[in-house]
Amino acid sequence: MNLLDGRNKPKLFIAVFIIATIMALMSASINISAELAERYYELTPADWAKAIYPLIDELTGVYTFWLLVPAILAFFKRFPFNKNNFLKLIPLYLLATIVIGLTHTGLMYITRSIIYPALDLGNYNYGYIPYRIVMEYLKQFIVFWIVFIVYTIYKMNKRNEEQNLKTAKLEEQLTRARLETLKMQLNPHFLFNTLNMISSTMYEDIHAADKMIANLSDLLRITLKSSSKGENILVKEIEILNLYTDIMKARFKDKLTIELHLDKDIENAMVPNFLFQPLVENSIKYGMENLSGTKIEITVKRIETKLLIEIVDNGPGMQKNFNEALSSGVGLSNTAERLEKLYGNDFEFNWQNREEGGLYLTIEIPFKVEELQQ
Repeated sequence: MNLLDGRNKPKLFIAVFIIATIMALMSASINISAELAERYYELTPADWAKAIYPLIDELTGVYTFWLLVPAILAFFKRFPFNKNNFLKLIPLYLLATIVIGLTHTGLMYITRSIIYPALDLGNYNYGYIPYRIVMEYLKQFIVFWIVFIVYTIYKMNKRNEEQNLKTAKLEEQLTRARLETLKMQLNPHFLFNTLNMISSTMYEDIHAADKMIANLSDLLRITLKSSSKGENILVKEIEILNLYTDIMKARFKDKLTIELHLDKDIENAMVPNFLFQPLVENSIKYGMENLSGTKIEITVKRIETKLLIEIVDNGPGMQKNFNEALSSGVGLSNTAERLEKLYGNDFEFNWQNREEGGLYLTIEIPFKVEELQQ
């Protein structure tokens, strides 16, 4: 949060005013306490009344200095101090302490000369002015550099925050770019496979091929609408999956069975865009190569704060280990990378061969819900 932006200036003014008042009251209390300690047995009621003098002196001293703080900060901004111009700016900064000191001393003298008579306290006596200027300058010199240190720390923190923000934005942009690259890799892969499927069907069943083309057209229209998203609502992804499975069923007819099971009230859960198609495509591809019929069962359910997706098929299972499978296929490797980009370490992606045959694949991601958009 930037304390110097327009919205926070009133709050900053109040905070500075309170701090300055507390500093003045503490300093006045020290002076009064010292006077009491030294002359306690000699004090008269008139002496007690004089306790107001150090209070006025300290309040005017602190308030008039804070009036100069904007000018000091403007000076720091105009002549930024760093290791490269250290020797060059030291004389200028020392001159600034003298100018600020003389101005502050003049303001204190003027305000006290007005306040004392106004409160019927007599004329203000500053003592011998040259010595007073030296005495006040020693304090002003220290306070000037305290303000400089505070300002420098603030600027460093602000610079770090801005750098962290830029880094976060850059990482977000890189993640989005990587997701787009992954989707660009996945969509042509799916499209080429589907077109090859339609091409081979064209010579066997013209009506089935025609239906496949119509479903492919609808599928491409939906995927293009959601191409800029990293995630999509589950109901939309199921729509994409149904269009794809309709294409496959038109090709394989009764040889392909797909069952879908969804928990209630999870239709608007967020899932990665184009999640199901490449995984189902893998099951169909390897199942049809080895079996007379392929059955795929997809289950999506909520488990507390997680969304669990299970895909079970009756195919030959996975003949490679986890790393080999990720490196050899577009569908699995692409899915794993997109899950990592979207959820960091907050996801699970596993598979194992079933004893009765087939592959059991699971994906677990954070459960998030977005209002259904038309």
